[in-house]
Amino acid sequence: MTVTPTNAISPRIEALRAEVMRDDGAIGPPQAPCVLDVALWRAMGTRRSRVQVRAAFLLEQVRLAGIQIRPNWRLAGDHLPLAVAPWPTLDPSDPKVVAALRQLGLSDAETPELCREVHQWLNPAWHQRSPQSYAVGEIDAEDCLGRGQGEDGSAYLAIGWAENHSIRDYTKLLRIGFAGLRHDVQRRLDETDIAEADYAQKQNFWKAAISVCEAGILLGRRYAELARQMAQHAEDVEDQARLEQIARMCERVPAEGARSFAEAVQALWFGHILTCGVDGINANSLGRLDQILYPYYQADVAAGRLSRQEAVEIMEELACKLYRHYDVQAITLGGQDRQGRDAVNDLSHIILEATRNVEFVRDVSVRLHHDSPPEFVDLAAELIARGGGIPFLFNDDCFIPALHDHGIDLADARDYAPIGCIELTIPGKANPHAVSGWLNAAKCLELSLFDGRAPRSGTQLGPRTGLLTEHAGFEDFYAAYLRQVDCFSRRMVHECNRGELAQREYGPQPLWSVLTDDCIARGRDITDGGAVYNYHSICLVGVPNTADSLMAVKRLVFENRAVSAADLLEALRDNFDGREALRLMLLRQAPKYGNDQAEVDQIAARVCEDFIALMDTMRSPLGGRFFVHLFSFLLNLPFGKSVGATPDGRKAGDPLAYSLSAHQGRDEKGVTAMLNSLARMPHSRAAGASAAIVELDPAVVEGPAGVKRLAELIRAAFAMGVGQLQWNITTVERLRQAQQDPERYGNIAVRVAGFSQMFRLIPKDLQDHIIARTKHKR
Repeated sequence: MTVTPTNAISPRIEALRAEVMRDDGAIGPPQAPCVLDVALWRAMGTRRSRVQVRAAFLLEQVRLAGIQIRPNWRLAGDHLPLAVAPWPTLDPSDPKVVAALRQLGLSDAETPELCREVHQWLNPAWHQRSPQSYAVGEIDAEDCLGRGQGEDGSAYLAIGWAENHSIRDYTKLLRIGFAGLRHDVQRRLDETDIAEADYAQKQNFWKAAISVCEAGILLGRRYAELARQMAQHAEDVEDQARLEQIARMCERVPAEGARSFAEAVQALWFGHILTCGVDGINANSLGRLDQILYPYYQADVAAGRLSRQEAVEIMEELACKLYRHYDVQAITLGGQDRQGRDAVNDLSHIILEATRNVEFVRDVSVRLHHDSPPEFVDLAAELIARGGGIPFLFNDDCFIPALHDHGIDLADARDYAPIGCIELTIPGKANPHAVSGWLNAAKCLELSLFDGRAPRSGTQLGPRTGLLTEHAGFEDFYAAYLRQVDCFSRRMVHECNRGELAQREYGPQPLWSVLTDDCIARGRDITDGGAVYNYHSICLVGVPNTADSLMAVKRLVFENRAVSAADLLEALRDNFDGREALRLMLLRQAPKYGNDQAEVDQIAARVCEDFIALMDTMRSPLGGRFFVHLFSFLLNLPFGKSVGATPDGRKAGDPLAYSLSAHQGRDEKGVTAMLNSLARMPHSRAAGASAAIVELDPAVVEGPAGVKRLAELIRAAFAMGVGQLQWNITTVERLRQAQQDPERYGNIAVRVAGFSQMFRLIPKDLQDHIIARTKHKR
């Protein structure tokens, strides 16, 4: 399939595009200031269990939210208050608060009670999500070493609590609707023997599930009623027809199953609204959109009810609904189906075309494999060559085996999709606890040099493993590094497990559960083992710097004896002050990852392999495994601030490398060399996914020949076993221009760290990091 470089959008879509860019999304009308408090208070009113309160809170949001249908829109629905509104502490003496509560139906006598009870609920159970905040007990100070801020901390971070970072079972929602889901739940309530030992627990969850389903049904009905009322007063015939069409769709979905492509998109959008109304907009993703919607598209086209261009416009409108200047609402296209066949279809192309047409910063991923159609790869390359880093690419031939080897059924593994940035999940079947923990490999390396002690402060953070001067050889030193990794990995897993336990008690997810197998069948919330798959995903940060440092120590200290261990430690303690010649030696005389030099690349692979092997021995309270992300997100900057000078020539506090990309500026031998280094990493063992950003000068991909060159690079990289690729097409000069004059030039979109963003909206230190990355010209 050949796609022209430009494709004008219709005046209607142009108007919608301008509207959402002005408002930073289709956020809907202003909400009453106290709507969230009243919704929570009403949800708490009958002293329900925690899971039932959370479900009832969603239902009350749907009841109380102000709604509207704006001109030109054919897709109804705006985000619920929790997704877009602040939640300040209520002051019952504030006249504005009192007036807002009156508007929502509360009396003078109810106001103080609401303020008191909502405050008591929110403090311990809604906003504070760190595992240290909960009844499982405080972590001892000794256990927290390495988790703090500054030079004494950031050896690891841990969360364990799973919110956002999900992909729900939208396929089921479109097929049977919330009424069908409610029927399933009610049947289990009616047919299960109440004398079963765990019936009371199941009943508790199923009652919450009923409230969730009622919220979904009510959401559609409210918009249907509004559209009918507006249609009755519409003066324009076309506008009346538009509103009546919205009413007909919303009367059916998301309560019932969708019958057409337009109904399916409307139901999907309503499902996303509800999801974000519980978890916020961040990293709640749609999944394999071309697979979810294709049966409806195919049936409509076959029946003559839908043209291809009409489908493109519907996808353009959905893009406008999803718009955010920072977007991690991931859409996934292509890849294999559950039988292992190529899954690319016409809708895969249509969604990419719509993405190109609206020219937003969007979160769109493309899955490729050895049999991906060449024209689909070419289309992805064409979009990437335009700049902005979209789409980003995932290699099925790496990640399907990685997931299967970590306990995911093969058919399910073939159905994977990335969340937000690059985190892998099985849509509608998994609680992935994405980015649950982060290990700073470079900090572990620093501590292994200094006997477990932070060199700048003198604090003993890790185990006593000896100074560099005390090690007999490289393998002895590497064993010390692994002991530091083991120590902090165990602390990290400990806190992740506490977070999982805390959420099971305090943070159930009834909506996520209703849209995840097998929560309804098991009668268990997703936080309590309801999902088919339950695992934690852990990020390994600083691999390139750790590998470069290990290589420098191996080559220059233990092999060539070009520098003594004592001199190196002294230089590192002093941040190379007065030792620039030594720093340049470390930079120039030891191979650097990213330049197709096998020895250092193999060290980087060893760092990854050893960490993956360690994580494979760990288990969570629910028996979940710990999958590894070879991914840093933005933590390469704060983690870098906590690490002193390192033997790779990096100075104290400087950023670490992004994910598996070479340290900024060190990949000097061209893009092919960088890809060869990247191909040596164990992507097919990283069940959480890997990540790398490759930067190209626009001249490399200019014109049809340049696009073809990029497509060939992509195919070659994936054939060699590279797992994931993100591309930036820009120049240092263009970025510096955007930095110096952001109002005129700052709207250039760049790949940042698993997401794309307009350059002017990126903090200065991160802008500098992006500028410093090598922009390959060959």
